[in-house]
Formats: sequence, structure tokens, C-alpha cells
Amino acid sequence: MKTKYTKMHSNGNEFLITEDIRQIVKTKILADKKKGIGFDQLLFIKNKNPYEVLVINSDGSEADNCINGLRCIASLYSLNNQVIYIGDNKFVVNSNGNGAEVSGSLPDVTVHKNYYVINFGNNHIARECSDIESINLENEYLKLKASREFEGIKNFNLSVYQKSKNNIAIRTYENGAGETLSCGSATISVAFALLKDTKKNELLFTSRGGKTKVYKDDASIKSEANAVIIEQGFLNG
Repeated sequence: MKTKYTKMHSNGNEFLITEDIRQIVKTKILADKKKGIGFDQLLFIKNKNPYEVLVINSDGSEADNCINGLRCIASLYSLNNQVIYIGDNKFVVNSNGNGAEVSGSLPDVTVHKNYYVINFGNNHIARECSDIESINLENEYLKLKASREFEGIKNFNLSVYQKSKNNIAIRTYENGAGETLSCGSATISVAFALLKDTKKNELLFTSRGGKTKVYKDDASIKSEANAVIIEQGFLNG
């Protein structure tokens, strides 16, 4: 029996969305961008009452967060003021004409040497750079992953960011997927780290895939970006 799938992206971060649990074991094959459909994460809709999503990275590992993926789900199903769970992590989504807004609880942030260490349901390590395009992000990720200094931080994503007057450029190497064109949870995490000790409540980020607006209040943080259907089709069960 064949089941429907939808391939979407938010700022170039690509997803396969399915309601068929049988596709999970095929993730690595399907995610291959030369031989398969090609995507960064598979999003399996476990339940719709309440909404529960399982996130599988392109290498077959499970992820604890996926803000851009939730944005795509919100847009695909036209969800508004809808709670969605990824494991124990709770989010609220609101779709709009071009994409969606995703809101979550405020992250936890510490500083270790030149790095922010942030937990937003998943772990992030981030540092400021004067020229993020000159960084070999994969090499730095592998170096930190092997370092004893960060051995207690499991399955982290690594981001580098560069501040300018009205914008923050960002690149992210995602655990289980490699460098992606955008990472929604990394963008929110870095935004909160930069906003928490200031009077500002809004920042604009630009990744290689596009722009994301991040807003903070006393109880939550939210981001807004596009969500685009790339293709729809059917997969064998």
C-alpha cells in the first residue's frame, strides 16, 4: 500500500512529512539527496490529538527539537494556536500565508570560555565570529565533539554567528544532519542568548537559506519564517 508524503522547506531546511510509521526505518535511504528524495529530517506525525511529532535526522538518529519542521507542519495542516509535542518538549504554532510562527519556553543559557551553551529542548553550542564564511564548521564541530571540555553536552548543534547593525548572520552544523541551510532551534537559541541581558525583544537573523524573525517576552520565545511545499507524492509502505 502506498502512502502520501510531503517534502517541504523552511529557509532551505528540508523535511519529509509523513503519517506512515513504516517510513522511519527508510530514513537514511530516503534522505539521500542523490539517490532518494533528499531532506535533512523526516517528520513522522505520531498523533493529532494532541499533535505529537517524531523527528528523525538524515543519519537515522532521533532529534529532540525541530522548529523549522514544526513551522512546515503548521503551514501544511493550517494549524493555529495548536500545541505540538516533540517528546516532552511543548510548542505552540500559528500558520500564516507565507509560513508559520513557532513558540516555546525560554531556553537555558550558560557561558563556557568563548561559547554560549544553550538548551532549548536540544543542546546548542554557539560563538561569535568576525567572518562566519571563513569557518570550517564541520571541522570545528568534530573538534568540540571530541573535546573533554564539552563531553557532557550530548548531541549538540554548533552555530557561528556574525553581528551587524540590523541583522545577525548564522550558520549551523546540526547533529545527525550536518550543516543545513537553516536551523530553527539554533536561531532561537542564539537569539535568546543575545537578548536575555538587553532591553531588546526582537532580532532578525539571516542564514544561507533565508531570514528569520525572533521575538521574546517574559515567558516564551518565538520565531517566524517561511514554509514552502517542494513536492508531494506517494511512497511504498
